[in-house]
Amino acid sequence: MGVTVKGAGVEREEGADQRQVTVALSDLAFEAVMGDEAHLQSEAPLRIESALRCYLGDKGFGRAAWPYPGFLRGSETQRDVEIELSLEAGLWRSFQEEATAQGLSVEQLAEHAVFYFAAELDAGRLTQRILEDLDETD
Repeated sequence: MGVTVKGAGVEREEGADQRQVTVALSDLAFEAVMGDEAHLQSEAPLRIESALRCYLGDKGFGRAAWPYPGFLRGSETQRDVEIELSLEAGLWRSFQEEATAQGLSVEQLAEHAVFYFAAELDAGRLTQRILEDLDETD
């Protein structure tokens, strides 16, 4: 096993039920989500949490890349980098339920969510979403 990244902690709403989880990713997935900032390991927990939220948030929108690729079913994810997260229990429960619904391990879906998020960042879609959200709040 490679590297373990521990989260510095993100301030949460008081009283929010938190769950400590460890997500294991391949080096490739870690580098994809961290980009040029792979050396800033303290940012990794926040990026992984954002990836999980982004992935679950797109459920039901019919995006072609959303479901786990069929050709990867049955493969195991490499566990090169472990990231310790403190997540809202509801977020983690929803993610586990989605993994089960797709017939995947949590590790497989986490890696897929990270690649999905990295692709969204790369395509600039995340910026577009932020701008759309700002327009809705005006």
